[in-house]
Amino acid sequence: MTTLISAIVVFGILILFHEMGHFTVAKLVDIKVDEFSVGMGPQLLQFRKGETLYSLRALPIGGYIKMEGEDHSSSDERAFSNRPLWARIAVVAAGAVMNFILGFLLFIIMISMVPSIPQPVVGELVNGMPAQQAGLLPGDRIIQLNNYKVHIQKDVQYFLAKNEGKPINVKVLRNGKILDFKLTPRLNEEYRRYMIGYTAKSEKKTFFNVLINAYYETAFLTKAIVNSLGDLFTGKLGLNQMSGPVGIVKEIGGAAQAGIGSLLFIAALISINLGIFNLLPIPALDGSRIIFLIIEGIRRKPINPEKEGLVHLIGFAMLMLLLIFVTFNDITRIWGS
Repeated sequence: MTTLISAIVVFGILILFHEMGHFTVAKLVDIKVDEFSVGMGPQLLQFRKGETLYSLRALPIGGYIKMEGEDHSSSDERAFSNRPLWARIAVVAAGAVMNFILGFLLFIIMISMVPSIPQPVVGELVNGMPAQQAGLLPGDRIIQLNNYKVHIQKDVQYFLAKNEGKPINVKVLRNGKILDFKLTPRLNEEYRRYMIGYTAKSEKKTFFNVLINAYYETAFLTKAIVNSLGDLFTGKLGLNQMSGPVGIVKEIGGAAQAGIGSLLFIAALISINLGIFNLLPIPALDGSRIIFLIIEGIRRKPINPEKEGLVHLIGFAMLMLLLIFVTFNDITRIWGS
């Protein structure tokens, strides 16, 4: 029951924020919104306020706003199709933008819950490990590993995992001066992780460093997800490693049992993931709609709505096949565990 309730709450919040992005910007640029729906499938309840019908549907796996003239021609001057190109692009992109904003807000809450914030600053050195042997000292702030900029401690951990055991150039800030060191990470057999041998120093929370660290946590997660997508397209990751709704619900349930901090992190991860995925130029997604609008701007005339609709329909069918595939993988993994 905890898993089900947690999943419904998380999915509900993510959908609400995403659709609120589209809805809010549509209203700001004076586009007529016929319906605002949270969820898909059978309608559970509805009410009308002004010109918009608000509805809650049974399946918490999506949502939508229905704008006048979005997928058809309309003579209404407030129709989506009749508004300036920049306004339409802003409306389409706003859903994904709100997902990133939600992730940022969730990180603010998470960081505010802990007594101090770990930093990429050397606290204590481990005897005999590469950091000590290279000459790093307590208080050194790591600012760059090879060409990889470091802002938070997770940047160090992520880089070491991706770099594996190859030699690295380390830039640190020490007493206002930038110093360079060379070292080779060492594999810790117990944790199966590459390490350079230091414990991270933490700093006390302030209003500003909570905001700054929340921003860098959001940026880090965005970068990690984009890199994972790159690995998926280049074949470094297989489709069988993707998760669908079943796997996501399982992870949400596990996070809910682990505590509110874990649940908030999973929610932030899914929200940012959703924002990135929606911006991909895949038919039926917001990214594809933005591409069509850009093409319209270059051609200086709209694309045939029927042809665009057919492309989105084919894309939607492909996404449904992918959803079935990853759901099957989720069930297979859970059944076999």
